[in-house]
Amino acid sequence: MMRDKFLFSCLIAVFFFAGVSSTTKAQNLISKSKYYVDSEYGNDDYSGKSQKLAWKSLRKVNTQTFTPGDRVAFKRGGKWKGQLLPQGSGTKESPIVFTAYGKGDLPAIAAEGQFKDAILLKNISNIALENLDISNYDASVKAQKTGPTGVRILAENIGTISNIRLSNLYVHDINGDNKKGSNEGNGIFWDCQGPKPSNIENLLIENCKVVKVDRNGIRGNGTFAFRDQWFPNKNLIIRGCTLEDIGGDGIVVKAFDGSLIEHNKLFHIRTRAKDNAVGIWPHSSDNTIIQYNEVAFTKNLDWSNDGQSFDIDGNCNNTIIQNNYSHDNDGGFMLVISDAINAKSKMTTNSIIRNNLSINDGNKRKRLFNFALVTDDTQISNNIFYNSGQDSVRMELIDIEHGVPKNVVLEGNIFAYQGLATGVFAKSAKQYAVLTWTGNVFKGNISGKDQLLNVKQEPVIKKKNLKEFPWSFIKVLNLEKML
Repeated sequence: MMRDKFLFSCLIAVFFFAGVSSTTKAQNLISKSKYYVDSEYGNDDYSGKSQKLAWKSLRKVNTQTFTPGDRVAFKRGGKWKGQLLPQGSGTKESPIVFTAYGKGDLPAIAAEGQFKDAILLKNISNIALENLDISNYDASVKAQKTGPTGVRILAENIGTISNIRLSNLYVHDINGDNKKGSNEGNGIFWDCQGPKPSNIENLLIENCKVVKVDRNGIRGNGTFAFRDQWFPNKNLIIRGCTLEDIGGDGIVVKAFDGSLIEHNKLFHIRTRAKDNAVGIWPHSSDNTIIQYNEVAFTKNLDWSNDGQSFDIDGNCNNTIIQNNYSHDNDGGFMLVISDAINAKSKMTTNSIIRNNLSINDGNKRKRLFNFALVTDDTQISNNIFYNSGQDSVRMELIDIEHGVPKNVVLEGNIFAYQGLATGVFAKSAKQYAVLTWTGNVFKGNISGKDQLLNVKQEPVIKKKNLKEFPWSFIKVLNLEKML
């Protein structure tokens, strides 16, 4: 209960940030200056102060230092090759806004591999990007080796930058390297570098579409995420975004204290990477809430690690994963893992996984849950794990490897396997001894339950109150009859 209250307080703080963004929207309309950019009919010798006197190039925009309340509008249907590098910061009440005007397609900014970042927000605060088409595809190479991005937010040797909003962006076609390392490509990326400890506070990413990116959809860098130099970013919201055809990881919450990841849709993640990648996961982050997301078709065709819809990764504390819909993810539903535990990286602790619906997850990797290395205090409650049995698969329900987790409690969950699918407990009773089972229901093809030693309460077979779950399609799947 104390953990929930603490996380609720963090959530209130995050919503306060969101509320500030909304309440200032009307104020933002009253701007100090409005500039127009027209790739076809503009002229850099013009003032830029009207549509008829629009600027033409990104170069002209990049040489202007903007002031609080300024708005820079790119003409819809226009196309610019190069990099947008805004100069100047707004204020919390009067941010600088880069947006679109006119009718037609979103204004397109294409770096084409000539710049590492199509848009770079470096050491500036109170900035909004909205209604832009952003790409960074170099057709001359299979994979760029520069770590190309669509939008990079960089705090470098500055301390804190704050209040950055990315809305209604279409970020696509970034051909970075799909191997983990410095060459990875990213759709949207935050980055903090020193030597002075630097971070980002109040980052909102909403209603963006990220498509065909190698390697990562939305993620960040953790330079100051080590516990011996802990200076985390604060207050992140990622909501209402759609990610499709991502070569590696989907959304990675990196080096944040206080994050809300909700109402996103992720389809076809880890489509080209051969190393570890998951749909949504925090790393080196505290007080993360991941809820009301749909994650589907994450790939794992080579029997490697990962490929799950969700992961609570190393150096994390106080993570809640709740009310999500996960289906058809090759690697399974959930990974819970610690990194090496030392002065830099603490044990992953205080994890809550509740009220999620998992359908047909893990059929290729043949496991549903994976615990790796030593973690502490994981509460798994009131979830539905269902497999319709289209493939003849024996699914390890709880896989434990490379260490023994502590204080894992499974309570009130339903494991339902039918048709050709079988859920199994194939590990030893000694391995399962670390798990505590209270009031769970096993239906259909489940084997090896006699290996479970710590069954504290026999399951109560009663109809699940499906109104507790946020999925309107549950009747269509005919789950009510089965459950």
